[in-house]
Amino acid sequence: MRTRALSLILAVLAVALPALAGEFAASRPPADFRGMVWGTRLQDIPDMVPVPDRSYRNTYFRREEPLTFGEADLMSVAYYFRKDRLYRVGVAFKGEANHFLIRERLMMRFGPGRRVGSRYGWMWPDFSVEVRYDRDTDIGGLYYTFEGKLPE
Repeated sequence: MRTRALSLILAVLAVALPALAGEFAASRPPADFRGMVWGTRLQDIPDMVPVPDRSYRNTYFRREEPLTFGEADLMSVAYYFRKDRLYRVGVAFKGEANHFLIRERLMMRFGPGRRVGSRYGWMWPDFSVEVRYDRDTDIGGLYYTFEGKLPE
């Protein structure tokens, strides 16, 4: 009986928590990253180059990528594809000052987010934006992830 009640509570929380987390985002999720709309076919985005390391399957970059985000300096920008459709972008940066500049820019765009451990982010029903920073390594990452259904 106790196991069944606990299972029911966990099931309700699994459904309710994502909906509540979406309330942290004060605005609409981004429709694109640098003009590339989520779900765009790989072949329709010019200048994509596969990351040469085999462990980065379906991951691309652009050689002429602007390595700035507002006033922050970036180390790299990676584009992730699922079924040849853009669904995620990862941005790497170095330094606490860049972390601050990126997070402040995101807060201006999306409003207050939510902190969970070393991560700070925004959630919508089918999208998330997350920024992380590790003080020990002085490296951080920003991730835009489309979690909805991609076009066929």
